[in-house]
Amino acid sequence: MKEIQSFQQQSPPETHMLDVAVGPHYRLGSGLAEIYQRWVVALVPAMLASVYYFGPAAVRIFGLCVLFSVLIDLVSEKLAPSRDLTSNWSSVSLGLLLAFMMPLNASWWLVLIGCLVMIGIGKKFFGGVGAYPAQPAVLALAVLHLSWPARMDHTAALKDLDWSVTMVEPLRLLKSMGAGAESYYSSLDLLVGRQIAGTAEGMVLFILIGGIFLLALREIQWQLPAGFLIGLLTTAALLHKTNPELFASPAFYLLSGGTVFMGFFLLTDHTTSPVNKLPLFLYGVLAGVLLILVRGYSKHVDGIVFAVLLANLCAPLLDMIKPKVKGAKNV
Repeated sequence: MKEIQSFQQQSPPETHMLDVAVGPHYRLGSGLAEIYQRWVVALVPAMLASVYYFGPAAVRIFGLCVLFSVLIDLVSEKLAPSRDLTSNWSSVSLGLLLAFMMPLNASWWLVLIGCLVMIGIGKKFFGGVGAYPAQPAVLALAVLHLSWPARMDHTAALKDLDWSVTMVEPLRLLKSMGAGAESYYSSLDLLVGRQIAGTAEGMVLFILIGGIFLLALREIQWQLPAGFLIGLLTTAALLHKTNPELFASPAFYLLSGGTVFMGFFLLTDHTTSPVNKLPLFLYGVLAGVLLILVRGYSKHVDGIVFAVLLANLCAPLLDMIKPKVKGAKNV
């Protein structure tokens, strides 16, 4: 008994605990700052084209959006510290995305409100990068459109521009004239951005260059834009075939407004898009179908805002489609 009591009184031997953290434990890849810096680089061609066409007015919109976004991000970080640091460049990227869709003559206070909604509510309120349920720039644009529709009118913003093109948004004219509006626009003009749209969302060719850049670096997966183009073009072709007097050709929908911008930069947000390949493809198809339906059957001119937000709501459901585990039984 004495030996047992003596053994119990002894201190337990020192044990070395294994520190287990959430995987992955080893990775070779890019940090958030590098990822968002690449997104900013991808936006540069369209920004330069916008500055070429619109001059200092475009620089003003880009500068205000980035400035307000970064400042609001800094203040939010001071008030409520989180892992979503201002140094990760996400506020710069989001500021530019919002600037692309803003009217060229937007007042400073309108830009400020948009950035407050985008950063303060759309991003920070939900926990920052990796946590928000809706694309923040699109959410901010939706609030601005619903609150001040007259001030978000792209046709009014560019009415004094000295251009030898039809001075009304292509999709707006399509609403009033039907498919006959297509004859008022040159496909080449639409492609190179000589159309009435946001500050840079209509620079189709240059946005496409940026999108290919992201694809080449594998910052975005090809399944999403491919699914988007298939969904959009197929739906547009079916509607055009059933009623060619009302609905324009698929190419017209593709080149008008911010269609390509939506497919390569808004839907591909890493936080709001699905993870796996099949969900990514279905997500793109769904967004393309929704965009044409909103454009064709609603009173809204472009429909990008509502198509993106509706697709964002479906992303968690699509993520439930899991890839089959190879080599495992009864899984």
